[in-house]
Amino acid sequence: MTAMDLSLTEADLERFFGVEGSRKDRDIPWPYNGLSFAASRADSKVDLYLMPSYKHVELSIRVSGVLIYQLAATGVADLRVHTDPGHDTLEIVVSGEDRVFVRLSPSVLVTQQIGDGT
Repeated sequence: MTAMDLSLTEADLERFFGVEGSRKDRDIPWPYNGLSFAASRADSKVDLYLMPSYKHVELSIRVSGVLIYQLAATGVADLRVHTDPGHDTLEIVVSGEDRVFVRLSPSVLVTQQIGDGT
């Protein structure tokens, strides 16, 4: 799977975060660039950095300025945005059976599924 095989697009991430991403290099297209997204909800802050061509993801979540969750993964299998009633969910498919789910509303929530979930 190449960067172009990711299930999500830059527009999907912009809809999920509600803001335009910040590109590391302004003139380089999305799959070959580094993109940063940030969202704040109440006292929580979610930061995502993505390098699609390397399938590299960095995710951090802070509450009241204190880091409570951090993920750095290279070679992820996929990224997806699911639209559910009342909220969207970002899914980071770390490997075939390992996933991280991030929700921004109504409040910030991160959950992990390790293995087949049974």
